[in-house]
Amino acid sequence: MAVDRTLTSLQIREIGEALFGSAWQGEMAKAIGVPRQSIGYYLKSGGVNGAQAAAVIGLVARRAARERRTATEQETATNTRQADLSQLLHRFDPT
Repeated sequence: MAVDRTLTSLQIREIGEALFGSAWQGEMAKAIGVPRQSIGYYLKSGGVNGAQAAAVIGLVARRAARERRTATEQETATNTRQADLSQLLHRFDPT
């Protein structure tokens, strides 16, 4: 059974500002594939439910996954660099 999520205007605004900063409405619209005016409508109507709410929540999930992947890649690069430097140090100062 599908869960019918509802997001209020305040929740939509909070998500938009967290993801895109103060000029968030156009960026959110582009990210979920709706006209910019739709975001304004969502805010004026008190929120969204169903497919629109799922699209906004999915946007948060995709952003979180992308940021986690980027952090993991950066951590891997840092660990590799540290290992390379340790090996170099050991070659020149084996003590």
